[in-house]
Amino acid sequence: MKLSFKFFCIAYIVVLLSTGIGGSYIIKNINDTLWNTQVERVNAAVSYAADSFMAFTDVSYNEISGSQKNDAIRQIKNTMDNSVSDIEIYTSDEVNIQYTEMEDNECIATFVKKENRLLMESVCKLNTGSNDYYLFVYSDFTDIQNQRDMFWSRYGIVVICVSAISGLLLFALTKRITKPLNELAKVADEIALGNYGKRVEAKSSDYEIAVLSESVNSMSSAIEQKIKEIQEELEKRNIFVADFTHEMKTPMTAIIGYAQMLQSYDLDDTEKDEAAEAIWSEAKRLERLSLQLLELYVYQNENVEMESLDLFEVGEQLSTTLKYLSEKYEINYIVDFEKVTVSANSVLLLSLLYNLADNAFKASNPQTSIRIYSKTTPIAVQIYVEDKGRGIAKENIRLLTEPFYREDKSRSRKLGGAGLGLSLCKEIATLHGTELSFESEKGKGTTVSFNLKKGGEEGE
Repeated sequence: MKLSFKFFCIAYIVVLLSTGIGGSYIIKNINDTLWNTQVERVNAAVSYAADSFMAFTDVSYNEISGSQKNDAIRQIKNTMDNSVSDIEIYTSDEVNIQYTEMEDNECIATFVKKENRLLMESVCKLNTGSNDYYLFVYSDFTDIQNQRDMFWSRYGIVVICVSAISGLLLFALTKRITKPLNELAKVADEIALGNYGKRVEAKSSDYEIAVLSESVNSMSSAIEQKIKEIQEELEKRNIFVADFTHEMKTPMTAIIGYAQMLQSYDLDDTEKDEAAEAIWSEAKRLERLSLQLLELYVYQNENVEMESLDLFEVGEQLSTTLKYLSEKYEINYIVDFEKVTVSANSVLLLSLLYNLADNAFKASNPQTSIRIYSKTTPIAVQIYVEDKGRGIAKENIRLLTEPFYREDKSRSRKLGGAGLGLSLCKEIATLHGTELSFESEKGKGTTVSFNLKKGGEEGE
């Protein structure tokens, strides 16, 4: 059953029940009040008529003749209001035996039908001392009964009209209330079919539906973003596999080619040495590649313990390690770290700084210099690795930490790089709770920075 139909049925039943029960209660109370009021008037009139008759017999006669009885009836009628329509007086031999069994001065009342008229017949047994008389007082309730019937018929018409009007209004209201829910259902179906960008126009003034619409939109956006991230990740993996295959293919091709030369050709000692040297060089290249991939895997699946390090002492260790690179690339370097305590893993931090410095050396021209320094802020220590080398195009900065990415592939390969250095740096930075930030301009150099928490706290 649809929610709109269920809501309509429940609301309609509630309206009908409240209208029917409430209205019936009101009409019944009105009718009962009119009826009881008239009954009380008639009872009062009967009592007055009885008292008047008894007073008449006291001052007149012990036994009342026919003419005297008529005079008594006429005098009593003249004093009655319109609640009494007729009065009659009978003796014991003129009434049914059921009345003779009444107690003295007892009155009973019943309703009788006479000529399509509803009459209240009140009978009082009156004892004058020597005789019993029976006072019959008739009151016409026909108008009151007709009025009661009119109230019920008009109430029935009102109920029918209210039921029809309320049904139409409830139907329209139900459609309006459930329309946003139907829109939500359609959007949910679209999302289920893969149209993750679908949104709901949250036009409802109802708080709950507006919140639900916003939640569905947020869910749709989150799913769309997650699918996009998955697609990007899948694309990255495909690129990784393609780049990895290419990186493996080049040295393997060289190794296979030189091995075939050694096997198929009669080479002199010099040529054999050259072939062996080439095979050794390409094998070492494969070894470096496998070790870097292993490091990348380990960093992505490892939790490391942080320790409090003196950044100045880390700088001294780094300075010693960089001497070989400085001589190799003929580039000077400056390590300028402040005397401050940071929270880091010493081995990984040195590896991170060394890799960043190695990239800076490779990007710089001979006889230039690079600078590695720190700046302390109230909550963190900022580390910078700065060179004045060839720089990086702005559109390529976001790709720098992707595995196997190299902006200048030919130059990187000549320098022995496989494009994994910055990927390793990114993972080490992540382990320290921070991330690498790149500022670069083509032809003017690059600055790489990241933050470490000071005072023995975690990095950010």
